[in-house]
Amino acid sequence: MPAPIQYIVTPEAPGARETVRIEAQGVGSFLGDADITWTQNGVVVKTGVGERSYTFVTGTLGEKTSIKVSIDSSQGFFTQTFTFNPARINLVWEADTTTPPLYRGKALYSGGSSYKVVAFPTVYSGSSRISPGALSYQWFYRGDVLPEASGLGRSVLTRTGDQLQNGEDIAVEVYYGTTKVGRATLFIPAVDPGLVFYQRDALRGVLYEQALPAGISLIGKEITLQAEPFYFSTATKKSGLIPFVWTLNDTETAGPDSSRGILTLRQTGGGTGDATLGVSMQNNNPDQFIQAANASIRIEFGAQQGGILNFLGI
Repeated sequence: MPAPIQYIVTPEAPGARETVRIEAQGVGSFLGDADITWTQNGVVVKTGVGERSYTFVTGTLGEKTSIKVSIDSSQGFFTQTFTFNPARINLVWEADTTTPPLYRGKALYSGGSSYKVVAFPTVYSGSSRISPGALSYQWFYRGDVLPEASGLGRSVLTRTGDQLQNGEDIAVEVYYGTTKVGRATLFIPAVDPGLVFYQRDALRGVLYEQALPAGISLIGKEITLQAEPFYFSTATKKSGLIPFVWTLNDTETAGPDSSRGILTLRQTGGGTGDATLGVSMQNNNPDQFIQAANASIRIEFGAQQGGILNFLGI
């Protein structure tokens, strides 16, 4: 036989300074005529006939709030006590995708790449902060439990994403013993990979502090370009399944280091004009086939005398 009274708490595991609503629901309509009293931390805060719900705001992290409800009804006398101890669960993610050396930005997630999510809980028992290793973590992906990733002290989730989705929907519930102390959710958006051109200097190396614009003018007789892939799967790139493909004026070209994203263009004649250099990359891993990018740069050259300029990949 079901209990005559059930309680709905929203949210179930609130954080600090968060609004909480508790509602008593009864089988039938007897609660509408019942005398109901709500007490917060020993002080009566609400009483009356049919007062089936109470809303309050939690305290700071670790500040305990006790809510007691007493119901005097035709079905009998019932009491229930709820204890709230606000916690905070922060989730931080990082993607295992390509970026240039010493890149100051974040490696973003692209569909099908691997990523890691780390939970940083702030949970108190009395005045003592509980060690993250003493907490249990239940991880969810798109609402489904991930039992193989969950358990005591398992605050890190490592996964390979789904390339058919526009992002990764992750949640974690944190428990201290059997008590749920917090929940956090996270959506990791999927971005498209990209390719960016940088100039490579013989003495200083790649000039990563300044990406090249869509069009440049050739100064001197040659220029070496470095194409850097952003947000491709790092592991797949290392395996050689994401090759560089170069074109010059829509004709495929190559050079000694073109497989490493490096191409040198040299002027072999005089004259004025321009040429368009393109580079593309396609991830050939079937689970990451959505990862693809291309880029082009227009190179203008000039001289006092007219003529034809040839560019060769060296």
